[in-house]
Amino acid sequence: MFVLKHLLKKEKGKNINHTPPRNDRDAAGQIEVAADQLKGIIEQMKLAAVSLNQTSESSKQSTMELMNQLEETVKNTLEVSEKMRMIESSALKISAASQEIHSSSQLFYEEVIQSWKALKKLQDEMDQLRKSRRVLLQQMDSLVNRSQQINQILSTIDAILRRTSILALNASIEAARAGEHGKGFAVVAHEVGKLAGQTSQAVEQTREILSVIQKEIASTTGMVKKETEQIENGSKEMINVLAILDSFKEKLSGIAMMVSDSAQAVDAQTDSVQKIAVLLEAISDMALENKEHAYKVAVDMDHQHQNVEQILSINDALEKTSNELQSLIKDEAGIAIHIDEAVIDNTKKALFHLLQSRPLYEMNQYQHKKFLDEFLQSHPYVEAIWSNNLDGTFVYSNPPAGLVNAKARPWFIEASKGRTYVSNIYTSALTKRPCITISSPIFHHKQIVGVIGVDVSVQVVNR
Repeated sequence: MFVLKHLLKKEKGKNINHTPPRNDRDAAGQIEVAADQLKGIIEQMKLAAVSLNQTSESSKQSTMELMNQLEETVKNTLEVSEKMRMIESSALKISAASQEIHSSSQLFYEEVIQSWKALKKLQDEMDQLRKSRRVLLQQMDSLVNRSQQINQILSTIDAILRRTSILALNASIEAARAGEHGKGFAVVAHEVGKLAGQTSQAVEQTREILSVIQKEIASTTGMVKKETEQIENGSKEMINVLAILDSFKEKLSGIAMMVSDSAQAVDAQTDSVQKIAVLLEAISDMALENKEHAYKVAVDMDHQHQNVEQILSINDALEKTSNELQSLIKDEAGIAIHIDEAVIDNTKKALFHLLQSRPLYEMNQYQHKKFLDEFLQSHPYVEAIWSNNLDGTFVYSNPPAGLVNAKARPWFIEASKGRTYVSNIYTSALTKRPCITISSPIFHHKQIVGVIGVDVSVQVVNR
């Protein structure tokens, strides 16, 4: 590009009074078109670079915010991790206490079972003793009955002895009456009376002994009855104690089960807390790694920003060179341009009428093709016509547009601001001939929704 500019200046010095041949003018026009297309590409690169620069700035800002958030995340994660460690320590203490309570309750339950068994055995022995006492009372009652029967027998013997004494006395009297003949009978009667007296004394002593025995039996019976009642009461109390122990045993068993479940739950919670603590540490490590990555991204963004600045500087230099090249080509071309102002005015009026009479504001490609082609055919001095969205993209162009996006073009910039724009003379990228561009905004309810433009041909006159 710079060599071409130098050669053009050199040729200009040599042929200052020479009119360039037609072929040279065509070549110069083609170079001007190429320079204009290069300028368009440079403008697109500039827009892309500016957009990339804005994106880089936004990404850098987002990265910095991300780094700050990551720092806060790391801080909060570490705090939560510390809290979880405290919870883990408390859970371990609770688990140890629960295990101790469970062991103690289990031991206490076993002791209660042993006590219950001992009391149950004692209850059985008391029942056996109570039964034995009842048998003893029955035997003592039977003994009392037997002693009473003996007493009756003694009474009978006593009555017999009395009668025997009377008979012995009568026999002695009768023997005394008999004299010598009754002496032997008197001796027998005396012995019988004596024996009856001794027997009577023995019966009396037996009665006294039997009376003492009966009193002792009665006393013993009373004591046995009292002891039996005490055994009965003790047995009832033992039954109540066993019932209480049974209830306490069941409750203690339930408590032991609850303590066991609680210990298992605490163990599970402790395990979960430990896993959460490990996950938090992993999250903290990942956050630190992400922070380092974000820092690297920020550094890369700075480098990218510097590269974009260099691209913008190169674009400015290329744009300046392209403008100078176009200026040199126009000076070298040695042509005169005839501009009919009436054509320009008529074109502006025709565009205004088209915008008022056709619904171009709908920005429909098929409608634009129909209406713009009709306009192009009915206006022979119009070489090209097109329409654009506000983002610079083409809705329709006839001939097809040589640009991808017109956002950086002066005619687009001015029309998108709401003004009708008329350009200087330049070589069209579509027709490769000198032309003037006229552009206007497309309104809908007083809002700009697009841009329409035409290239108007101009007459070339040799100097």
